[in-house]
Amino acid sequence: MKVIEATVTDIITVKRSSSLRSVLNKFKNFHIHPLIPVVDDQNCLIGIVYPENLLDLLRPQHAKLFRNIPFLDIDEDTFDLDSVPLMGELIIVDDIMTTNFITIMADDSLQEAYKSMRLHKKEQLAVVDSEGKIVGTLGIFDIIWKMFKEKEIV
Repeated sequence: MKVIEATVTDIITVKRSSSLRSVLNKFKNFHIHPLIPVVDDQNCLIGIVYPENLLDLLRPQHAKLFRNIPFLDIDEDTFDLDSVPLMGELIIVDDIMTTNFITIMADDSLQEAYKSMRLHKKEQLAVVDSEGKIVGTLGIFDIIWKMFKEKEIV
């Protein structure tokens, strides 16, 4: 079974020049997506904004340094930080997107996709074609659903 058979193709993308405010407004009704694909003018995937990237904007600078230390609760200060309303227009996607991301090819097998998700500890991956153009996203539940459907359980 190929990745494209389980891929969610109805996705929202943003450009690297999009403002933080426009991204948040665009995704407010699609909060179930744990990643925001960033594409160029040819629809090629050039970056991803994860919820963690957005939360980092609210965290004090020192909290980002300690993010990977187990059992250290860095989110305590997230809600106490004074924000600047203008940051919604001043910060653009290019400032916060991750350019080192994992994708899966549309013609790869679902088994390969699942292994990649487990290896990289991701619950959702962007799906691209051979030209690097985004065709959708694939989440762990999409794989589970497809497997149950294939076995005629659903």
